[in-house]
Amino acid sequence: MKNTGIIPRHPTLWLLAALALPLPALAMPNLMGTEWQLVEPAPAGKAPTVAFQPGKMTGFAGCNRYVRTLDAKGKPRVATTRMLCAPPLMEMEQHFVAFLSDRFRLQPDGRAQNLVLKSEQAEYRFVRLAPDAHPAAAPAYLHVAAERKTCRGDAGDGCLQVRERADQDWRPLQGEIAGFQPRPGVSYYIKLKPVEAGARWTLERIVYSEEVSKLR
Repeated sequence: MKNTGIIPRHPTLWLLAALALPLPALAMPNLMGTEWQLVEPAPAGKAPTVAFQPGKMTGFAGCNRYVRTLDAKGKPRVATTRMLCAPPLMEMEQHFVAFLSDRFRLQPDGRAQNLVLKSEQAEYRFVRLAPDAHPAAAPAYLHVAAERKTCRGDAGDGCLQVRERADQDWRPLQGEIAGFQPRPGVSYYIKLKPVEAGARWTLERIVYSEEVSKLR
C-alpha cells in the first residue's frame, strides 16, 4: 500500500480522530494493540474481527482478511483477500466491508471489554479478545465443563468453561467452538483443528464425554 510519507507523532490519537471518535477521549480505553470479535449482529459463521494497529485496522471480515487505512484526504480504503465462501458468509462480509469503507464512530465502554462501531446506517457490537485467546495460542486439546457460567460481555446462555489440564482451574471461553454442540450436564475432552484464518476454536473430534450429576 502507498505510503503518504507522513508519520503521525501520536498514531493512537491520529487513528481515533480520523475515525470520528466521540469525546471526551480521556474516558476511552487505549485501543492500540487490541483485538475484538463481533457478537451483534449474530455472525453467519466465523465471527468477523477488528484489530487496531498504528495507522490501520485489520481483521477477518467473514470470509477474507482485510486491512483498512485512510488516504491522504482521510478517506477510508479497505483492501481484502479474494477467497470465495458460502453465500451467507459472502453476504455478511459484503455488508461489513461496505461499513468499514465509510466513516463510523467508535464507542468503547469504560471497562475496555465491549466496543460499538456505529454509523448512520448500521451498528456492530464487539467483545474484546484476551491476548491468550488469539487463534495462534489455541491448544490442541481442551477439557470442557458440563455447565456454562455467566461471563462478562455474553448476552446468550453463558460461556463455556474450559481448561487444558485437569489440574487447572476452569476459565471462561469467550465465543463458541465451531462444530461443537455440547449438551448440558455432559463434560467433554475434545481435540481442536489447526487454526484457520478467522477461526478462534474449531472442533476436530470429541475424544470422550461423560455425564455429570449435580450434587443435591
